[in-house]
Amino acid sequence: MMPLPGCRPSSEMLPSPESPASPWLSVLVPAFKVEDWLPACLDSVLSQHQPGIELLVLDDASPDASGAIARAYAGRHPGVLRVLAHGQNRGLAAARNTLLAAARGEYVWFLDSDDVLLPGAIAGLAAVLKASAPDLVMCDFALLRERPRLHHRLRRRERHTPSFRGPADGEAAPERLARGLLGGGQLHAWSKIARRSIWQQAPFPEGRYFEDIPTIPALVRAVRRWHHAASPWVGYRQRAGSILASDSPAKVRDLLLGLRELHTGLATPSMAPARDALDAYVLRALASAARRLRRLSGRTEPEALAPVQRLHAEVLAACFPDGGAAVLRAWRRQGAWIRAWRIRQRLGQLAPARGQFDERAASSTLRRQAERRGD
Repeated sequence: MMPLPGCRPSSEMLPSPESPASPWLSVLVPAFKVEDWLPACLDSVLSQHQPGIELLVLDDASPDASGAIARAYAGRHPGVLRVLAHGQNRGLAAARNTLLAAARGEYVWFLDSDDVLLPGAIAGLAAVLKASAPDLVMCDFALLRERPRLHHRLRRRERHTPSFRGPADGEAAPERLARGLLGGGQLHAWSKIARRSIWQQAPFPEGRYFEDIPTIPALVRAVRRWHHAASPWVGYRQRAGSILASDSPAKVRDLLLGLRELHTGLATPSMAPARDALDAYVLRALASAARRLRRLSGRTEPEALAPVQRLHAEVLAACFPDGGAAVLRAWRRQGAWIRAWRIRQRLGQLAPARGQFDERAASSTLRRQAERRGD
């Protein structure tokens, strides 16, 4: 067996003679600087193991003991757990792509190495696949905090956060799938268990943060039948050292690139029924990006921020020629005045860098353009 591109040859990469010829599920775990959490992650999968499941871990040139921990687990679980290794650190997207190329299961479940599968997750998935064998199964999740406070304990969403808002089952209606995903607002890969052939049509963009977002258009179009399991199957860990726990110009840049690709990929005539959900998701995310840039302005060199601020303006203009005015008006009509005010304020926080956001002026400009065209 030839080693995968970008991987060191490793004995753990070879299938064990005891492994099923074609597993029904591959659980894929990229590992980098997670020595404190990787054992809990692997234990959460192995404690639910069933015949026909393979667990793949990729050591993305981690400088800590993550690789050694994975290899120790592989030694204790031959034929169940395989370890791959990158010769140099290539990031989460590349790690997922390498794992996907090595997977043999009919279905693929990406699991971040600081998260866990909650008890009953694999049994729940197996039951869904036995009943209807959809192309895509979406699950909900619970939040795991290092030091939960009282207000965390009182929030229901801490124990159960939905990943999808729409019918539990669907077929041949990508616009309904897109609407439900965008309405749920949870576009991460680890809440979406799909056929391997489906994920192969939606590779992760390597070298970027927020790599999940741009995969959604291709994923939506490749799926014919889906199911939403309204149960928390993943424990999503909130911790200080995680990738998304801090901001940088590069992270905001990649968020903006992902939002542009998401909007371009789904803002098509065939997806028209999902357009309001798409616009709402992207405008809120652009407001969040503006807030991140505002926070960075006090501790980042202006030269580093300026290109990202310009990109923000470009993405906002490309996705919303009216500056988002139509979305804000729709929210006000629905009674979501506070949301509309908050989003407008956050978009306006970049005024010093790219000019004051003026919803009324943007709307007036569009009206004048329409009058000149005779619309």
